[in-house]
Amino acid sequence: MFEKMLGYANHLGLYAEQTGHSGEALGNFPQAFTHLGLISAAFNLDRSLGKSS
Repeated sequence: MFEKMLGYANHLGLYAEQTGHSGEALGNFPQAFTHLGLISAAFNLDRSLGKSS
């Protein structure tokens, strides 16, 4: 699911406020909140996956 989310960025690596049913960007581009959430998810996934090794 995380890798699928990475595919929703536009050509500049920005994420829109919402994503439509077919993956289209909808709304504005609130850079900080979306990117902080993505970074947090990546950090937590890395930490969780690293413990199981």
